[in-house]
Amino acid sequence: MKAHFERFARYNRWANRRLYTVAAELSDAQYREDRSAFFRSVRGTLNHILVADRVWLRRIEGAGPTPVALDEILYDGFDELRAAREAEDERIVRVVAEQEEARFATDLHYHSLAGQAFTMPFSAVLAHVFNHQTHHRGQAHTLLTQFGLAAPSIDFAYFLLDK
Repeated sequence: MKAHFERFARYNRWANRRLYTVAAELSDAQYREDRSAFFRSVRGTLNHILVADRVWLRRIEGAGPTPVALDEILYDGFDELRAAREAEDERIVRVVAEQEEARFATDLHYHSLAGQAFTMPFSAVLAHVFNHQTHHRGQAHTLLTQFGLAAPSIDFAYFLLDK
């Protein structure tokens, strides 16, 4: 299991780098423009992904930033958000690598942002973290294409072939 999730952590970093490279081509107005997406804009969508990662990594590590809302704008400007994304992707790679194989067969006990207690299998939590990113990267990808940009191929298969 550990090797499986380490691969997904590397894929996650790879896909985010590719997506952010294209997103950097947006004007500031385009980056902020409300496009009626679930988190309104590219800015809102990319911030949401980072918020969720920080929420889950805090639950996993017991430390780190604590966002207060899923639509929180952690970084208003693109360059600051991109730097934070890079750092968070390195954190994800590190956190997964630091886990003992046995942890993947355990449960994670955590609290929602509203304080409600939950328990989920640790491996399912990690699967959710990566699936959540894929879901919202897809939304950001759509927004980029709506602006006429050539959004990158970020399918997992392309990552596996990109050696």
